[in-house]
Amino acid sequence: MTYEDALRMTDREVWSRLSEEGKVEVLQAVEDHVAGECGRDARTVESAWLYTGDDGIELGRYQTGDQTIYVNASQLGEGSLYGSDPDKMVETVLHEGRHAFQHDVAEGRVPCEDAETARVWARNLEPGGYVRFDENPRAYWNQPVEADARGFASDRLSQLRAERADVAERDVARETTGEDRGERDLGVGGDGHDGAREAFESGGDEWAEQSAVAQRRGHGLSRM
Repeated sequence: MTYEDALRMTDREVWSRLSEEGKVEVLQAVEDHVAGECGRDARTVESAWLYTGDDGIELGRYQTGDQTIYVNASQLGEGSLYGSDPDKMVETVLHEGRHAFQHDVAEGRVPCEDAETARVWARNLEPGGYVRFDENPRAYWNQPVEADARGFASDRLSQLRAERADVAERDVARETTGEDRGERDLGVGGDGHDGAREAFESGGDEWAEQSAVAQRRGHGLSRM
């Protein structure tokens, strides 16, 4: 699946008709494209049952061990809180993909123009440096890698929405152009013989001679 195909499928109506596997395939295409933009290796996107409770929903998780981005399978089905909101799941993959980028930078696999940012991320991601939500929700929210991932995902989602709108406009333009061409070929807007008449008049004596021959053979004048 191409990135452009994925943009089309993140339309709410199209998304609602996809299976869980289809939705994961769309999210994988988004991850593949954005990873390329960031100069890192794309991670595998999979669905899994993550925490869902009265105090919140874990929409996604990046697992460093198996280099996998997991999205909550409970939120890919109809009737769930975010089941009809493709952008929320796309934003989740963008957020978790940013964590993959942060790990790559901290471990020296991907260069970072800002050396200080790389050092801050490395300290935040070292053992004992990362604060989990259940340990301290406020500290979790404000720590460098989470603040950066939220900002990146929000900005890239805005860009994705604009790209999706551009693709939709191009699709409509192509459909409209095709309809207009079909109407012209059928002579819509005239008496149904405008095209033949124009060709006959512009053809001069040659067309007149062909017409006479055709009529003598008992055939009407046709255009190939």
